[in-house]
Order: sequence, then structure tokens, then C-alpha cells
Amino acid sequence: MLRAYLVSRWGEDPWARGSWSLIGRGGSPQDRRALGLPVGGRLRLAGEATHPARAGMTHGAYEQGLEAAAWAAGLGHGRVAVIGAGMAGLAAARRLRDLGVHAEIWEARDRLGGRAAGIDLDGACFDLGANWLQQYAHNALARIAEAAGLRTAPTDFADPLILTGAPPPAGAEAAVRERLAAAPAGAAVADALGPLLADEGIRRYVDAEIVMDSGAPLTWLSARHGFEPGVGEGDRWIVGSYRLLVDHLAEGLTVHLSRPVPRLTVTGDGVHFLDQHADAAIVTAPVGVLAGGGITFDPPLPAAHREALGRLGMGRVEKVVLRFTDRFWPPAVSGYYRVHGPGPGSISEWLDATATDGVPTMVGLVAGPWLEELWAGSDAEVAGRAAALLTGACG
Repeated sequence: MLRAYLVSRWGEDPWARGSWSLIGRGGSPQDRRALGLPVGGRLRLAGEATHPARAGMTHGAYEQGLEAAAWAAGLGHGRVAVIGAGMAGLAAARRLRDLGVHAEIWEARDRLGGRAAGIDLDGACFDLGANWLQQYAHNALARIAEAAGLRTAPTDFADPLILTGAPPPAGAEAAVRERLAAAPAGAAVADALGPLLADEGIRRYVDAEIVMDSGAPLTWLSARHGFEPGVGEGDRWIVGSYRLLVDHLAEGLTVHLSRPVPRLTVTGDGVHFLDQHADAAIVTAPVGVLAGGGITFDPPLPAAHREALGRLGMGRVEKVVLRFTDRFWPPAVSGYYRVHGPGPGSISEWLDATATDGVPTMVGLVAGPWLEELWAGSDAEVAGRAAALLTGACG
């Protein structure tokens, strides 16, 4: 019996407009570099979308925040406004403070963390957004978590227990990667794979490794650059949620919550917004917000930045946390499960989070065309459908 639940709404969230950034057809990692270049000497965009090698990951955002802070301090700015209290914003403000620069964060939400959203449920705290410390051995946030004494649990994405469907056949990965690598510049995944997608085994691989990792239409996602690295490199999740790490990073910082910044004006004497003035601003809003006009820049962003935004986009992978009175799913050494279906392109993966406090808990990540139907209605309706999917897969 379902006893409690949480449901994400990243696709509808006005301060996210998706789950993480991706490279669309016609784009390349150069667009990420271009988006992160300083706009003159008083404005810079930073976040996971501007990292050419660690995009879509919290430590990529953190590293870009540090780089932006070093830029602002290096120019001698004494007062810097940081827009957004996600990982990039927290990193920038902390580094600026350490460098003797006055920094304040302006956050649209009523909480810290951005797309790292630790939410209380049924006596515990769970992540509705970022869940893992990826590339763990080389992850700066992992080192901070260790120093703070946070407990983590490993997840082996390469060894999920498949509850419905079957593992992709041998050779599926090689066939897909060969086609993607040989795709013409500007091609989408669907263009590159073409008739291969009609093969059931190939489709299972694509659903598990591309759709699940991107949450984007294959007709839009770049064939050459949409399949970015990061997942499955020693990933660990924080027991007690990312909020423990967020709160640690925010300690001692000045943060103004529930203060969206709809407009930034850059003049010769600084940056003006709301009723504030700063020498410079570091903007860490997600690509979906920037491309969707969530912040107006005066003067407008340079053409190179706008063109980069036009080739980048946001995927949509939603999450549901389900707490049960009794455990009904089989054990899995990896603690990870996969459900294919109900149709092509629809996929869900599940993390057994019972280790949080001993209460039977599954955290589901859901992607694919069925999201429009599965995520319709109230949170209770969504949770009910997700629970039925999981119980049916285990039955």
C-alpha cells in the first residue's frame, strides 16, 4: 500500500523549464563554451550548461560557478550579484566571499538548491531533482560531502535489474555509437539511426541509454553531441538528500529568497536590477529560463550567446518518490531497476532508497513520450499511476 509520495514537475517549473541542458541538432560543445564567455566586464552566465565536459551535472555547475567568481574578482569588482542559488550560484558566492568580494545571492524560489531539491516526506528527506554525485572519483562536490561527513550510497547504473523487457542484445551499443559517430554535422539522433529504431533490441538500448539520460525527442537531440558522458562513473547518492550538501555550501552566505530578477541592465557603472546595484553579475539561471525570456538583458546578450542558446535546450526527466507500507520488489545488488514500456520510447528507472530510514521506498525517474499522459492531473493521480506501473512490473 502506498503511504506517501512526492512528484516532480520540472517541465512546468518556471525557474527550470526542464531537467538539464542538452545539445540539439546543429549544436556542439562549443555552444556551451560560447554561452559561458564573459559579456564585457560586468556580466557572465554560469551553470551546468556552460561546462563543455561536465554538463548536466551538479559538479559541472559548481566548477563553472568557481570560474565565474575568479573572473569577477580578477577584474577587481568589489560587489557582485549572483542570480540563482543552485550549485553554480552557491559556488560563486562562496568563492567570492573567500576572495574578499562582497557577494549576495538573489533567488527566485523560496528555497536553496535550484534543481537540487531536497523535500521532506514522511519523516525523511528525498531528492526531487539532482540525486547523484556523478564521476565520483573526480567530483569536487564529492570531496566536500566527504569532508562534511555526509553518508553516501553507491548505484551501479550498468547493472540494473530489468523488471520488464530484456537487456539490449550484444552489439546494440556498438551499432548505435557507430551510426551516431558517422552522422553528418547537424543531424539529430533519429536522422542518424533511421530504420535501426524499428529493431526492438536497438530500441531498448536507445531508450535505456539515450532517452533515459536525456529526456529529449530523438528528432531534436544532436547525433554527434547529444550523448554526453557522465552517468555510470562511480555514481553515489547522498543519504538524507542533496539538501545536506546545499545547506553546507550556503552556510554564512547572504541569500535573498523569493526574489526573482526579471531584468538586468548593464551600464558603464555596473549592473542594475530590482532596486539594486552591483559592480558585476553572475547569472546562473538554467538554459530553459534564459532561452524562454525569463530574464531580460539590457542591452541584449551578444549574438554568439543568443545563437548558442538556440542550439541548446532542456530535457525532461521527471521523478516520483513512492513510500510503501511493505516491500514487494525483488532485491537487486546494484539497488537499481529498469522498466521498459508500455511502448517504444517510454522508459523508467528506479532506485531503492529504503536505506534512507528503513521504510520501503522507491525513487522513479521517468522519461519518454508517455510523460504527457502519465504526468497528467494531480500529484496523487501521478503517484497512483507510477505505483501501479511499478507493482505491475514486479508482479
